[in-house]
Amino acid sequence: CALPISYKVAKRSAAPDLSGGTITGGQFSLKAMQGKVVVVNFWGSWCPPCRAESAALVQVAKASASKGVTFVGVDERDTKTDAVSFDRGHGVTYPSVFDEDGSIAAQWPGGGGPPYTFIIDRQGKIAARILGGVTPAELQSAVDKVTAEA
Repeated sequence: CALPISYKVAKRSAAPDLSGGTITGGQFSLKAMQGKVVVVNFWGSWCPPCRAESAALVQVAKASASKGVTFVGVDERDTKTDAVSFDRGHGVTYPSVFDEDGSIAAQWPGGGGPPYTFIIDRQGKIAARILGGVTPAELQSAVDKVTAEA
């Protein structure tokens, strides 16, 4: 279990660019989400802790949707077939950007590999970072703190 690291508003840095094709053929752009709280989760179908945390992400995504929180995954070093199968099997309804070579992930201060999760504030800055798998309570609490900001 990994505790969220929260950053004070004055100490936050802009989130790296995140845009590209999704595993299902759509497009996603973090810049287009400006004004919303966005949860960005880096994962791979091959990653056991990613499988373990998937239900927590799905649960908090559903619980936070009415507050205008957007979730997006970044599927790292994977195949689209495995990624789509993973999402289907875990009931994931939010999009995942396909990062076949890990080049998107390399732009983010993630650590040694997935899973890791960022909460982006309405100004497009990193408000919190969680390295490792999340639990529903930890993630919901961290998301609620950021959505409560003016």
